[in-house]
Amino acid sequence: MGFAAGFPLGRVAIWGVGLMGGSLGMALRSAGVVREVVGVDRDPEVLAEAARRGAVDRGTLDPAEAMAGAQLLVLALPVAALAELGPRWAPRVPPGCVVTDLGSTKAAVVAAWEPHLAPGAAFVGSHPMAGSERAGIAAARPDLFRGAVWVITPTERTPPAAVALVRALAGAVFARPVLMDPREHDRRVAYVSHLPQVVATAMAAAAGMGEEALGQVLALGAGGFRDTTRLALSPGSLWQEILLTNREPVLEALAAFRRALDGLEAAVRAGDPEGIGRWFARGRAARERFEAVRRCLEEGREPLDEVIASHGDP
Repeated sequence: MGFAAGFPLGRVAIWGVGLMGGSLGMALRSAGVVREVVGVDRDPEVLAEAARRGAVDRGTLDPAEAMAGAQLLVLALPVAALAELGPRWAPRVPPGCVVTDLGSTKAAVVAAWEPHLAPGAAFVGSHPMAGSERAGIAAARPDLFRGAVWVITPTERTPPAAVALVRALAGAVFARPVLMDPREHDRRVAYVSHLPQVVATAMAAAAGMGEEALGQVLALGAGGFRDTTRLALSPGSLWQEILLTNREPVLEALAAFRRALDGLEAAVRAGDPEGIGRWFARGRAARERFEAVRRCLEEGREPLDEVIASHGDP
């Protein structure tokens, strides 16, 4: 049995209908590209809420029931759960079904699912670069993926038709697909997704220490503090899993951040205005480069793979 050539599809199953899975279901149903979206969750109240919010046509507690007849199974679960469930559930994926995921780390998830699939099924790792500091179906919205980069991480074992279907999924919700090796994905997102979370959390914690020591610190916080610590509101349990499943790349990114912070601290300690200025110039240049890349993506002036390749390794 072959894989679906693209959208529209008859049935898409989404395992996990929180922020990411719920938003995907809303987007697919809003676009009218799927006859039926079936949600899977262990909590019947979550499934009922997902149906009320228009994220799914119906829900089930049984993943096997949702998979039956589905051309596409989307795993929208925490990364630790994805790694744990792969060896048990991958062999039960029916022939002709493509499995993808929305997890923030890829190498561990691909390794947990791809080798265990039954013949005739396929796994394609993917990661839409979108999200929120909020969690759950109450935070889901149909435009979450619009304009976002959607990284697809095939391996040498991935059938091209399965990759094409996941590309079509990204396109169906107005995201911008790009192909990348799973391990290279994990290294890159450590710098621009995982590191910002760690830094925002640490910054908010440091401000809390200042509040405890001095008092009336947080009352003075304004837009800069609010914007740079927004991610500190993210669920700790979710980020424990992400950071530990991507440990080495995260440590690499943290080391780079520590070098930058140490350099700026040394310039301040030495009373060196030129040294401070050099670090500010370096940070501004990186931010301006980011803005230029985003404009290219938003305007569609270059193929996404070329935009990313032209800006090199982190």
